[in-house]
Amino acid sequence: MTWRDRGGTGAGSRASLTPRVGRVKLRLSAALALEVGMGSYEDTISVLEAELAAVERAFAGLSDDQWRLPTKLVPVDPDLPHWTVFELAGHFDIAIGLTRMLIAGAEASQPGRDRTSFFINPRSETGPVVYGYAYQMVQGKTPADMPGVLHETFSKTVAEARAVPAGLVGPGYFAPMRADEFMASRIVEAVVHGIDLAQALGRESFATADGIAATAAILDDLLARRTVPGRPPELSDDLEWIVAASGRGGSADNRLPLIG
Repeated sequence: MTWRDRGGTGAGSRASLTPRVGRVKLRLSAALALEVGMGSYEDTISVLEAELAAVERAFAGLSDDQWRLPTKLVPVDPDLPHWTVFELAGHFDIAIGLTRMLIAGAEASQPGRDRTSFFINPRSETGPVVYGYAYQMVQGKTPADMPGVLHETFSKTVAEARAVPAGLVGPGYFAPMRADEFMASRIVEAVVHGIDLAQALGRESFATADGIAATAAILDDLLARRTVPGRPPELSDDLEWIVAASGRGGSADNRLPLIG
């Protein structure tokens, strides 16, 4: 995604996304974070499966008014309307469903990107395309349709991923990617856009500890590849790091955000 957050300190801001119980530090040790982020293919699938289950639960039972709530994301063209929760659900369907396209399009080619380099792209070019896709996806649907749509996409994605080897290569949107690398990138999508959903609804983050650790590790790697490595010391908490690095909360560090 290619947007930035307006920031703020109200419901859904970085502060409200931190768990209440003593502002628990969710960051795992560096070794364990790497294990989660770079572990076995089945580990990656299991982390994504749990993350998607949390997203499904968050979308379940929303009222009509909640489906119409705007997200806090500002499009590349700030004059365009913000996605609502409805369009955000459409983006979830697209972003996770791309895995099924990769598997269906298996090809004998060399991977061109990995879990980190997937997120290195011109924001001004990809943002408008992704923005429009979400509206296209929900066209002809109603909010009542979306929980079922997401359940089908999420469950089939996980089942189909488990049915193929980690080294399968297929179209990864920007370039060919291995199945295991693409699935890891979907954890980032699920965690970051789960934050978008939580912010829109004024709720605390529902991301899993393993999903947070995997996402933080990928963003650490992304920072090292794009600019000077090493996250700001005040962002040692993984969830706070993700919020700032993804543009969902403000940061004084001029290297951020890394993704939108």
